[in-house]
Formats: sequence, C-alpha cells, structure tokens
Amino acid sequence: MARWLIGLLLVSGSSFAGQGLYSYLATGNYPMPVEMMLQLESKYQGVISEFEAEIEDGELVYEFKMIDPQANTITEYEYRAIDGSLIEREVARLKKDDNDELAGVLMLQKNGVSLSDMLTLVNQETDGHIVKAEVDNDLGISYIELELLDIDGKRKLAFDIENKQLLPLLKWD
Repeated sequence: MARWLIGLLLVSGSSFAGQGLYSYLATGNYPMPVEMMLQLESKYQGVISEFEAEIEDGELVYEFKMIDPQANTITEYEYRAIDGSLIEREVARLKKDDNDELAGVLMLQKNGVSLSDMLTLVNQETDGHIVKAEVDNDLGISYIELELLDIDGKRKLAFDIENKQLLPLLKWD
C-alpha cells in the first residue's frame, strides 16, 4: 500500500511540474528556445545536440549541449530564459558513451542542417511546446528524441534527421 501511495505521489508530482512548465511557456513572455539556439549556433563552434527547458528555483531555464566534432569536445550551457543571461558553462572531452549523440550530430552536418532547423520543422508538424530535444543514433537511424508539452501533458516523439519526418514507430506516452 505504501509503495502504491508513493508511486501515485511521484506521478502526480511530475504531472504538476509539467503543468507548471507549460504555464511558463504558454505566457509568451520568454524567447522561444529556437531563438536562443540560433544565437548559440552563430556565436560558438559546434552543433547543438541537446536542449531542455526546466524550472529551477522558480525561474525558467534553458539548457543546451553543443558538440564540436573537430575539437572533440562537448559544452553544456545553462541560460535564464527571461533575459538570456548565462548561468553556467562546462566544457568536457567527448567520451565513448557520447558516440550515438556524435553520430546524430554528424548526420545533421552531412545534411547541412542544425538542431534549430529541425525543431522549426517539428513545430510545423506538431502542437505543443518542445521542452526537450536530444540528437541520437540507434540501429543506423539518426533522429531527434523530442518531448512536447501541451495543456494535456507531456508526450515523446522521434524525428528522423535524414528524411526530415516523424518516425511513427517511435512514440511514447
């Protein structure tokens, strides 16, 4: 009984957190993540491989990961969404467990597109706010795993980088 009650609290808590995030994004008072991605892409060397929107200490924060295949580095950025100010920046060397993400980034480069380009396409095909996007490669397919948030909650999708379309078999609820 106690496990069931704890499970119920965890599920309802994550649902509440998602709805809190939705209210921040729905107000329109914050720059869209794609706008900030365009700034990062023009300012820094590398390719954005991951994005996530979160609420931290009562404010909306955008987190980005950027891979530079030539320098063999991965850089994480954390920005305040309200004003675009940098909170934190960390640089590390790519590791073996980054290979799938690197393969996805190389596919983006091969196709001459960026994560912001791909998310613009996704926005045209879906409803809701993109709150997480991660470039990945599995079974020879490079795709972006997406988490979308709307008034009804979160849902996950996958978007094929090479063919520029949603992958119908890779949907999560």
